[in-house]
Amino acid sequence: MQSVTASAQTDEVAAGDALFKGNCAQCHAVNEQVVGPALAGISKRRPVAWILPWVKNSSKVVASGDEYGVALFNKFNKQQMPSFALSDKEITSIIAYINSQEGNVAAREVAVVVGCQ
Repeated sequence: MQSVTASAQTDEVAAGDALFKGNCAQCHAVNEQVVGPALAGISKRRPVAWILPWVKNSSKVVASGDEYGVALFNKFNKQQMPSFALSDKEITSIIAYINSQEGNVAAREVAVVVGCQ
């Protein structure tokens, strides 16, 4: 039973990888800030119940007066994140992908530095 669960998680991460590259990578990276914030740790900063409506329509979340959303909007020079017509399952797949990638850049940088010495 565990191998089925592991396989399902692998499939979810693979789906999230493709969705991230097709929808998010233009403005976001997992471990570094680009146009928008780095997404590593997003599921620790905000619950999925907040992330889903944010991805679908961040301007609506900001307009509602959501404190975190307004602060994020202001921090990134009032740059509006586009709305995405993604299902909850697609968004949670992207979150699974982000969670699988957290820290990978830092680990590669440490390996390069150690290899150079």
